[in-house]
Amino acid sequence: MRAALCNALFAAFGHRICCGRIPEWTAHVGQPWDTYDVAPWNLYNVIWRGQYWVRCGITD
Repeated sequence: MRAALCNALFAAFGHRICCGRIPEWTAHVGQPWDTYDVAPWNLYNVIWRGQYWVRCGITD
């Protein structure tokens, strides 16, 4: 199921969904920016986790 969802997201949005540049301003939303293990709910880290989840779920 995960692979199907990741593949569908990639088909719809292309590389932006998994490899797109995360805007710098997102580091200032939510918790103060720090590494993922220190500030997991910072918006930048949330977007990065989503991109990582999609990247790892895409099948060839």
